[in-house]
Amino acid sequence: MKKRFFAFILALLALALPALCFADGENMLSGGFDADGQWHEQAWYEGDAYGSIENRDGVVHISAAGDEGNDIRLCRTMNVDKNSYYRISCAVKTADVYGGAGANISIDGSLAASDGVYGQTDWQTVELIGKTGKDQTELTVCVRVGGYGALSNGEAWFRDISMERLESYSGYAADFSLATVSAADNAADEDESTEGDFPESGRVMLAVLATVFFGAIIYGRFIETEQLTLEAEQKGDGAKLAAILVFAFIVRVICSLVFYGHPTDINCFMAWGYHLNEGGLAAFYNSGMFADYPPGYMYVLYITSGIAKLLGLSYASAAYALITKMPGILADIVSAYVVYRLAKKLAKSGCRDAARWGRLPLVLAAVVAISPLFAFLSGGWGQIDQVLALMLLLTIWLFDEKKEILAGVVYGAAIMTKPQALMVGPLLAAAYFCRIYDEREHRAKQAAKTVAAVIGAVAMLFIIAWPFKGEQQPLWFLDKLIGTATSYNYGSVEAFNLMALLGGNWKNADSVLFIFTYAQLGTVLIALSVAASILMYIKGRGKNRGCLALSAGYLIIALFELGHYMHERYLVPALLLILVAFVYYRDRRLFVSFLWLTAAALYNACYAFIIVSNQSWRTDYYTALMIAGCIINLAGFVYLSIACFDIIFRGRIRPAFAEKKPEREEITALPEPVNTKLNYTKRDRIFVIALTVIYGIIALINLGTTVAPENYWTGKSGDTVEITIDADAGVDDIWVYGGLYTGSITLTDDEGNCVTYDEINGDMFRWKSIGGGLKGSHITLSVTSGSVWFNEIVLLDADRNVIAAHAEGEAQALFDEADAVPENRTYMYGMYFDELYHARTAYEHLHGIKPYENSHPPLGKIFIMIGIAVFGMNAFGWRVVGALFGIGMVPIMYAFAKRLFKKSEYALLAAGLFAFDFMHYTQTRIATIDVYGVFFIILMYYYMYQYYCMNFYSDGLKKTLKPLFLAGLFFGLGAASKWIDIYAGVGLAVLLFMSLIRRYKEYMALRNSEDEAVRAAVAPFWKNTIKTLLWCCVFYIAIPVAIYLASYIPYVLSESHYDLEGIWGVQKFMLSYHGGLKATHPYQSPWWQWPLIIRPMWYYVTYDVSEGYVGTISAMGNPAVWWTCLVVSVVIIGRLIRGRMKTDKIWMVLLIGLAAEYIPWVLVPRCTFIYHYFASVPFIILISVRALMQKEQLDGRYKCVKWIWLGAAVALFALFYPVITGVVCSRGYIKMLEWLPSWTFLGY
Repeated sequence: MKKRFFAFILALLALALPALCFADGENMLSGGFDADGQWHEQAWYEGDAYGSIENRDGVVHISAAGDEGNDIRLCRTMNVDKNSYYRISCAVKTADVYGGAGANISIDGSLAASDGVYGQTDWQTVELIGKTGKDQTELTVCVRVGGYGALSNGEAWFRDISMERLESYSGYAADFSLATVSAADNAADEDESTEGDFPESGRVMLAVLATVFFGAIIYGRFIETEQLTLEAEQKGDGAKLAAILVFAFIVRVICSLVFYGHPTDINCFMAWGYHLNEGGLAAFYNSGMFADYPPGYMYVLYITSGIAKLLGLSYASAAYALITKMPGILADIVSAYVVYRLAKKLAKSGCRDAARWGRLPLVLAAVVAISPLFAFLSGGWGQIDQVLALMLLLTIWLFDEKKEILAGVVYGAAIMTKPQALMVGPLLAAAYFCRIYDEREHRAKQAAKTVAAVIGAVAMLFIIAWPFKGEQQPLWFLDKLIGTATSYNYGSVEAFNLMALLGGNWKNADSVLFIFTYAQLGTVLIALSVAASILMYIKGRGKNRGCLALSAGYLIIALFELGHYMHERYLVPALLLILVAFVYYRDRRLFVSFLWLTAAALYNACYAFIIVSNQSWRTDYYTALMIAGCIINLAGFVYLSIACFDIIFRGRIRPAFAEKKPEREEITALPEPVNTKLNYTKRDRIFVIALTVIYGIIALINLGTTVAPENYWTGKSGDTVEITIDADAGVDDIWVYGGLYTGSITLTDDEGNCVTYDEINGDMFRWKSIGGGLKGSHITLSVTSGSVWFNEIVLLDADRNVIAAHAEGEAQALFDEADAVPENRTYMYGMYFDELYHARTAYEHLHGIKPYENSHPPLGKIFIMIGIAVFGMNAFGWRVVGALFGIGMVPIMYAFAKRLFKKSEYALLAAGLFAFDFMHYTQTRIATIDVYGVFFIILMYYYMYQYYCMNFYSDGLKKTLKPLFLAGLFFGLGAASKWIDIYAGVGLAVLLFMSLIRRYKEYMALRNSEDEAVRAAVAPFWKNTIKTLLWCCVFYIAIPVAIYLASYIPYVLSESHYDLEGIWGVQKFMLSYHGGLKATHPYQSPWWQWPLIIRPMWYYVTYDVSEGYVGTISAMGNPAVWWTCLVVSVVIIGRLIRGRMKTDKIWMVLLIGLAAEYIPWVLVPRCTFIYHYFASVPFIILISVRALMQKEQLDGRYKCVKWIWLGAAVALFALFYPVITGVVCSRGYIKMLEWLPSWTFLGY
């Protein structure tokens, strides 16, 4: 299907080149390839390994190489006359050219190309005759090996190229107009920004996860559980169905406006329709235009282009593209309606469970109509997979209705629309033979009908093809069908399947894999798949009318998953068939398979859509994404295979609607007052003290030095310092310890030798080697530009001994703390990563200097300032407060878990997992502000949970206000530290209103209670609610605002004396900074990668240690914690969505807390990093610990799992200790810890 896969990027280049070459264009080119600089090279794959171009003495030699081949060409842009005929000819000789388009001449930016030359040939002439467009003034002539989506291998020589204008021409002419491949304004361009290692991956993951999430809700709400009766739900179906279909149509129109279309497919569709209207049907396939679709769909494109022309739409406009996409869009709408009618018909037929279908027909219609996959493919991509799906479904329905002849006619039309219909041909043939066998009394008649069906199918091929025949031979369309089916001789063409998993993506299918080629292996697996589907049909045909739909859907999926030549969308038509099979079989596993494979197909389609226009993103990272997609696809196929085997061969159905809907909890009484005490036992005290002390020791060891130069000298441009050295020993190296300014200095000795150094912000408050080679006893330091700040300058001899030096006056501060010089320049003695911003600003706050870093609120930097004020401006001083907060998190987590679970061992487990999580350890030992935000988030949710469990009816309003106040206080402190706490505040608000809604339900249920005391208790609901909300205005608005403003006191007291207007200006800057940050970073990581620990944040490395050793620090999660918690959290969320678990207060608080900290990052457009997941870690740990606790309560065999888990976390903490703390370790050991290719700890 997709020989057009690569056309769009080439079209962009082609349309850009004429603008550059317009002034130098020529009206005519004749003779050889003169090297006048106007010929330029292009290639699909660049690099010597993929081919080369040489131009010697008027002969051009082009070689194309690589496993997949290449499209490599030499091009020249020419001036041409509008609406004119041109003949381009060239002599060509080839050597071992095979595959793709061969050696040819073509027009770049259009689909016009000469016939290809293949194999081993001597010089021969090829020519291309075509006509320019009505407004065309330029075209780009190419000699090439390969073509658009038709890569070739081999060598070719070209000479004597000529181009002449023809006064008239009566034969078939190719279309040279650039309209054949349009680069619309809104087509995808390659984005220079990166998101991890593959831009747009976050959006793809969001789309896929949203599909899974809503699919799970539909499954749990409508498929798995018992539904309302049909009679109760019949009313209003028509209006609801119409609303669904109209909404689906609008969604696809919006998709079309957002996504212009797949750059190759949509432009081919528009070009084909345009030229069918301009040149007619008979001339279309002889025009020289690239067209790999058979004639069936060309009729549709002829109509859509005619409509666009009638409406006066500009070619390649967004409206023109929308009209071109309309058949696929309407096919989606019709598919949704067909599924609705089938489900409705079955519900009314009196079948088993018919009365329990309820709204299911509407739900299934909505599943199809609003499917992100179908909407994207028809409205965004511009493809017609659902057209084929409808035609196959109609074929199967007609066959089931015993209209075999008509079924054959429709199938013939399907083949001529998309040759992928041939995938089910063997199965349909088997079905016809089975029908003959089953009709024992009328076998002759049935055989005649079968023959008539075959004749009808063949007749449709000829009828559809005949208007396009022109002067071609009668069976020309067979070559088109066969050529289309075999034109992509690759193991896989962006299909995330078995062949791609085995390395066959865009790899020649004749390449050897183990002892077979991809083609041989694929052929065997295709044969087995066909056999399996036929056996399925033979076994199940008499038991359920959905058997043929199920067998056909299974066959298409099996061929996609296991076969070669597959493209990324070949699975899609099967999805509608699987959903229809679910309607008939009512086995919920079929619906799960539909959802599973829909999500997998969306994942596959999105990445294929993106990569076609961004080939530079085809890196190892893309390969990893592809492998993940292959595994997901194949796992879904295995699940479907097991279900089909169970259904067909064992006759076992796992019915839909089998689970009882959970009964709503009746409110019959008020809850008892809550005991807000933690009730620590002696065991608890031992646990929490021991864990905190152990972690505290580990956290403070090697935190940083307490000794660093603090006296400083500053100078401005033009200042000089005369330095006297006590000895004549040569200066082998110079170390500087800089400060806040940026400028340049030169150090010059008496002989004129000099050392220059540019002081930058990245070098502040850490030791920097700037070189040496100075001699004599006198050195002059000159400030050559800007202003400089140095706390110390140290001169070292060849043995790295400090050379005593002196300067006059204030400049002596440069040499007065040489005893602070470390043996090695490591993290222990200086700043790294964002300490350069946050610790620097803390220092500025302490000394009244205008703050440098203002992209975050000040409170976190004030905490850092306290450490500096107590311990000095050294590594320990700027890190110690954060480390203490990190230590404090441990007993807080213990208390939170104890309050939640009421069990000491699980409180220890939660606190222990958090204590020995790598992210917690690393982020609390670096002088940044994340630690403070997370610290206050834990506290605010600790107290909000306490409030959420309370009840102002039972506990009294006054008592409930205390935890509300404390939650608000810590919210204010957190928001003044980092804005992530504002996200957390949204979760607090949700919990507050959920609590008040619960109080309202209690009020409504009990206000007329027979118990007078109960009536009296709930009577003040409105009064208590209003008071609660008013106090919340104080707790969550007034107090936080006051704290936030107070945190800006250092700004007010600084040398800049900020006022309220200035502080407000800082807030606007913060908002614009975080909302519009376009910067990229090699270690950035999108939200979906964080739980998987795909891209750790590499903070620091030093090689200034012993040979073979290194010091490094990376921020990442403990795999024993994060990977385990990811799996458990996903399972728990899935079970809660499906209603398999009761959603109690603990789950609500933990899940809302997680959502409040994680979901906002999904929507953030700026580059993000793995440490942004830090605030979510306490919640995933508590969720997972509770899940384990509940499992242990149900099954005592899990009793020891908690200790194994905690032991694994501690063991990995010890194993990775050098990587997360920066201590010097052997390079070999560090390299061993790079478990994933994307983990970087060494830098090589």
